Amino acid sequence: MTREQLEASIAEAIIGCLADRVVAAMQARQKRAVVLMTGTDLGLDHIPQALGCLRENGWTLRFALSLQARRHFGAGQLLALGIDVVADTATDLDVLLDGCGSLLVPALTMTTAAKVACGIRDSLASRLMARALERGLPIIAAFDGCCPDNPERQARGFLVADAYKARLRANLQALRDYGVRLVPARKLAVAAQRAITPATAIGTQATGGVAAMPAAGVAVGAGDRRIFSRNDAVQCQPGELRLGREVLVTPLAADELRIRNVRLIQT
Repeated sequence: MTREQLEASIAEAIIGCLADRVVAAMQARQKRAVVLMTGTDLGLDHIPQALGCLRENGWTLRFALSLQARRHFGAGQLLALGIDVVADTATDLDVLLDGCGSLLVPALTMTTAAKVACGIRDSLASRLMARALERGLPIIAAFDGCCPDNPERQARGFLVADAYKARLRANLQALRDYGVRLVPARKLAVAAQRAITPATAIGTQATGGVAAMPAAGVAVGAGDRRIFSRNDAVQCQPGELRLGREVLVTPLAADELRIRNVRLIQT
């Protein structure tokens, strides 16, 4: 073995070791989430099972309650829902979100949905969701409490004009356009689990060479599995960047893409 081959082998071994640690750290972060509770009871029956499922799968959850939710739920109800530690309403939003990979909203109200859709930030819930969007965090929200077509809401007496329902549907569509994933409450845990990017190789090939960086708008196939870092992001031009779901995008890379007006699409 020549000196050059030995150095290449050592470098490859070091990269492999670092890759494992980076992937492990990224996966751990993805399984930490802030759970935002708002003041609706539609869909709440599914929350204990969803939270229990996430915890059984190794998730660490932080809880935040809107003012309406604090009025709506008593201490006993919170414990029954598996909510044991609640962040103070005065907690800095960035401090609350730091180290977390997503924001989960098991019961989203019509009011909060409307505020976020219109860019209004006058409550803990609307500010927290807006801040999560700004930081590029995935948001998964249950629509049971904010969907005008929910049969349970109809059964409670929801006799509004079609135009009013259309406005509420438009709010939900706006959230989807912002990147919020809306799901039934019974599927919240499944959606959160599916949002986790599987472990992949680091952004270098087995030979030690750096992986080619695609230009914005060019799809990356499954064969390019790696971590997408800020160093990759700074090479992108404004437009669309399509990456496979198996590619891990670091938080710094996501921030850099937003600064460069690059829309990231992972399929």
